Amino acid sequence: MKDIILILHGWSDCSESFKDVKEFLIHHNIGTVETIYYADYESREDNISFEDVIDGLYDRFKEKGFIDSNGNKLVNLSVIVHSTGGLVIRHFIGEYYKNRIDKCPVKKIIMLAPANFGSPLAHYGKSFFGSIFKGRYKFGDMFEVGRKLLNGLELASPYQWKLAHLDLLMENNFYNRNQIQTFIFVGNKGYGGLRKFVNKKGTDGTVVVCGANINPVKFVLDFSGRNKPVDLFIKNYKYDTAFCVLRNYDHGSIVDDIKKGKRSQISDLLLKALKIKKPSEFGKFKKEIESITEEAFRGREVYQQFIIRAVDDHNVPVKDYTIEFFIQKFSSEYITNGTYTRTDLSEQEYYWSQKFHELITGEFHKNSTDPSYRRFLVGINKLKNLIKECYKNLKSDFVLSMKIHVPQVDQGIYYETEKLKNIVLFETKKGNIVNKKPSLFYPNTTTLIELKINRSTKYVTISLKPKEH
Repeated sequence: MKDIILILHGWSDCSESFKDVKEFLIHHNIGTVETIYYADYESREDNISFEDVIDGLYDRFKEKGFIDSNGNKLVNLSVIVHSTGGLVIRHFIGEYYKNRIDKCPVKKIIMLAPANFGSPLAHYGKSFFGSIFKGRYKFGDMFEVGRKLLNGLELASPYQWKLAHLDLLMENNFYNRNQIQTFIFVGNKGYGGLRKFVNKKGTDGTVVVCGANINPVKFVLDFSGRNKPVDLFIKNYKYDTAFCVLRNYDHGSIVDDIKKGKRSQISDLLLKALKIKKPSEFGKFKKEIESITEEAFRGREVYQQFIIRAVDDHNVPVKDYTIEFFIQKFSSEYITNGTYTRTDLSEQEYYWSQKFHELITGEFHKNSTDPSYRRFLVGINKLKNLIKECYKNLKSDFVLSMKIHVPQVDQGIYYETEKLKNIVLFETKKGNIVNKKPSLFYPNTTTLIELKINRSTKYVTISLKPKEH
C-alpha cells in the first residue's frame, strides 16, 4: 500500500503554519510533494463541532482515495498532529474504526503538544476577553472563538471524558506498537515575552503537560449501595505509547523548531519516529526517550491531573457539590471500610488539613458547561514534601481523607451524605504513603474519578389509607 503523511493543525490555526514541516520532511526524504497532505478545518466557526470535523475528514478521505466507500483502508497513513489535532484524530479513529481497527488507514500518529486532556486557556477563549483578540494568529493561540471546539478543549470537559471512554479505557487499546504506533512530544516550558501572562502551572503555555499523555486511570467510588459505605472500582489499563517531555519547548516552539536545514531536538525525534516500523524499534525508542523526560523534570515539578465527575444513582449529573480534604493522626481503631470514623480535629490537624487542601485545590477548575465535572492539578513533589513536613510536625503517621458536601435539593429531595464523610485517600507509615494497590498517584497522567451518590426523596409514599394533598 502507498504511504501517505497527513498534517493536522490545532485550534485557531491552518495548514499555512506547517509549510516548514512539509519542507523539512521532503528535505530528509520522508515523503514527497505528492504524498504529504495538509488537512484543514475552520476551527473558529462557532457552529462547528468535533463531530463535524471528523465527519468531514471521513468524506475527504474517501474523495482522496485514502479509504474506499466502506471506509476500508487503501493507504497507510502517518498523521502528524498539533494541539487540538490530537483530539480530532483520536475521535476519528474511535468513531469509525473502534470495532474494526484492522481496516483503519492510520498506522502511526505523532502528536506535538496535543490537548488530549484540555487547556486552561480554552474557557478564556469563549469570553469577551478572548474575542477581543480575534484574528488569525500562529498556532496555539487560544484567544479566538470556535465555541463548540473550545467547550471540548476546556478543562474537565464532558467531551474529553466521553472520548477517553471511547478510545482509551478499554481492555485492548489500539494505540500500541503493533497496531497504531503513537508518539507524544510536549514541552514543559511556558511562553516568554508578552505572552507569558497566560502561563499556568504544569503547562507548555497552552496545554496541560500531564494531560497530553493518553494513559488515564479511572476510579469509580460508588456510595449508592445499601450495604457498604463505598464500593471502589478501578480501571488501570495497560498503555503502550511513546511519551516524551522536552525541557526547552513551549506550545508553539515545538513546531517552530522543525525547519529544513536546521538540527533540533524535536526535529531529530520526529525523523526517528517516522522511520520506526518494527515493534522492537518502537520499544527501543520508548526506552531512549525516558532519559529525555527525566532531564526535562530535573529541578522542576511533575504533575498529575485529576478529573472528577459526580452523578447520582441513576447517572444524572450532580452539579452542586464541594470537596474538602482533612489530615488526622493515624489510629487503626478508626479505620472502618475505607473511612476514618473519628471526626474531630485538633488545632494541629486543622492547620495541616488546610495545607493539604490548598495544595490539592490550588489549580482547581469547575467546567462551565457541566459543573458536575471538576479538575484538580497536584504537584507530586510538593505533595511528598508536604507529607514529610506534616509527619515531622505531628510526630505521628496520619491519614488524608476526603469529605464530599452535597446540599439538599429541597425539603423532600436530598442526597445521602452520611457515607461521604472522611473517605480515606491514603495513610502514611514512617512518613511515607503506604504502598497499597491501587495507588492514587500516577505522575504525568490524568486520573478520572467518578463519584456515585445516592439521591432520595420523601415525596413518594405508600399507605393503606388515602392521602390528601
